[in-house]
Amino acid sequence: MALPEPVTTAKTSRPDPSGFQSGDFVWPKKPGVIVPYSASYAPEMRQIPTDFYDRQKFEAEKSAYLERAAKSDPDFAASQEDRINRLSFEAFARQYHGSHTLNAASLGTGSIVYVGHVAILEICDGAPFVIEAVSGQGVIRHSYEDWLASRPGEDVWLGRVEDLPQEQRSEIPAEAKKYLGRPYEFFNLDLNDDSGFYCSKLVWLAIFRSLQFAIDDDPQSERFFWFSPKQLMNAGRVQLLYNPGSYLDN
Repeated sequence: MALPEPVTTAKTSRPDPSGFQSGDFVWPKKPGVIVPYSASYAPEMRQIPTDFYDRQKFEAEKSAYLERAAKSDPDFAASQEDRINRLSFEAFARQYHGSHTLNAASLGTGSIVYVGHVAILEICDGAPFVIEAVSGQGVIRHSYEDWLASRPGEDVWLGRVEDLPQEQRSEIPAEAKKYLGRPYEFFNLDLNDDSGFYCSKLVWLAIFRSLQFAIDDDPQSERFFWFSPKQLMNAGRVQLLYNPGSYLDN
């Protein structure tokens, strides 16, 4: 199988869209931005990314989610609320940095944790479209051209579920489109709960419901931590088709 050729400018490296297929995944990232997941160190951020979590945003979204959940679900258990409340920004950052040596200075009020991003591709009448869950917008669909325009200067990684025919993989975006307009909910940690999504949760659920398997080989949907874009990229059933470099610290 011929892999997509790169499209490289002076600032970016991206796959050739002519090689895209429905059900593929794209991971964008600015060069020089560190995605601190599965790292054995806690390097300093060399550049502020467009997608990030600082302590203030983390705590605000946590409170907003708990308030919405309590209002919309009378059975929202106190144990669930307590579990989410115990997810501190320090623990979150430490997990993504992969370091247990982070201190108060490195996790100050303005500290930033880049969690990465991933989106689903759909080919419609020969043109690529992107389906994604975005903070402040929820689950949206727009053209790949517009998606790139909203991410100037970013490299793009390309992958797909391996060992499946294209017809089956095309069921992934078909499933994801069912949730267009659903809210962005970073603290909804049940991967099979379709009331709200973050980016990689949308991918996990779309695969799980359309293809009947968990992409990370863990069918237990209720998690105690987030399923990250980096985990998706490293999943055993994901084939990386275009790789501009290390997604961790490229």
